[in-house]
Amino acid sequence: MKNLYLITVIFLLSSCQTLSSIQETLGFVEEDPNAPVKLDENYESFLDIGWQKKIEKPLLDLSFFGENIESNIFFDINAGTIYNLNEKQLELIDADTGQLSEVFELETDRIISGVSVGYNSFFYVDADGIVYAHDANSGDLKWKKELEDVVLSKILITSTQAFLQTSSDVLYGMDLQTGETKWQKQAQAPLLSIRGTASPIIYEGLIFTSFSNGRLAAVRAVDGIQLWEKPISRLKGSTELEKLMDGDSNAITINEEVFVANYNGSLTRFNIRSGDKVFSVDHSTSKPILFNKGKILSINTDEEIIGFNATNGTETWRSQKFKNRGLTNLILNDDKIYFGDFEGYIHELDADTGMITGLTKTNLKSISQVAVFSDKLFAQDIEGSIVGFNLK
Repeated sequence: MKNLYLITVIFLLSSCQTLSSIQETLGFVEEDPNAPVKLDENYESFLDIGWQKKIEKPLLDLSFFGENIESNIFFDINAGTIYNLNEKQLELIDADTGQLSEVFELETDRIISGVSVGYNSFFYVDADGIVYAHDANSGDLKWKKELEDVVLSKILITSTQAFLQTSSDVLYGMDLQTGETKWQKQAQAPLLSIRGTASPIIYEGLIFTSFSNGRLAAVRAVDGIQLWEKPISRLKGSTELEKLMDGDSNAITINEEVFVANYNGSLTRFNIRSGDKVFSVDHSTSKPILFNKGKILSINTDEEIIGFNATNGTETWRSQKFKNRGLTNLILNDDKIYFGDFEGYIHELDADTGMITGLTKTNLKSISQVAVFSDKLFAQDIEGSIVGFNLK
């Protein structure tokens, strides 16, 4: 009797598998449109491991029950040194060898902004909105300042000032050495926005940044006087959800033009001096855009990678081979685009055509950040492990 029961179960399971295969073959089973695209692995690896710093997670992770504070950027590179956040410490790692050269104790481990390095200083902001500025040579705290809100994006550091933007759309210009607020600009925040803010950029004495209300502003760095503020895109709906137009993507400047894109909106080109709109094309993204040889390169919210003609905004190529794969920001180096995904793959594309030119499977978990310095690529995963690769 038991044998008959076992045979019946096996027959039913086999029938279900066979029926499922037939349904898939005949097209009766719909594919999940949100499922990650399966990769074509028939590409040569373009990376060799130079060094790696592994983080071993404990079997019982008690942090699961603690406060959930997550940064978008864990490391920054400056003058051949990687500045890597590791809980309440900042590790200085030699980019060539992976050797730990210095460890600085930080004021808090509740860092939400990541670390920003420049002009012999490094900055971070905690979950209470307190800005900390340290000397990059000694690690000593230079100053700290309490803001009314958190900073989620990279801080812009110049020779005399630091510029940072809070999640409530306040842009600050601060003295680099003392932390004194030189000026601040408040944008009109919408009723609803997504988590994230753009990082300000500087060009010929002007600060350009976009806000969660979907507008781009040009502000004088020295005194905060606004030259112009223009909408990146037009409203596309009547509900608050449809009106989401967050400008979380950093602007880029080329000669006398500034390009910017926003969520649920457009890729738009403005004249730097007047703020006049040159063109605007439908495009939704919350990731930084890039410029290479007359093309704007971007990932849209469907994780399609697109190349736009920078002159008129027409689409020159589009790759749908990485949709829903949890892609990192795009990195550009020597006419190649690099990025990582949720399965620990690092990809290489030709920036001119969008064609895949390389694929490397790493031993990292889901990759959160990639960077290129000199002839090396660095990647870090969500657990904090970081690897330095040599580009072939």
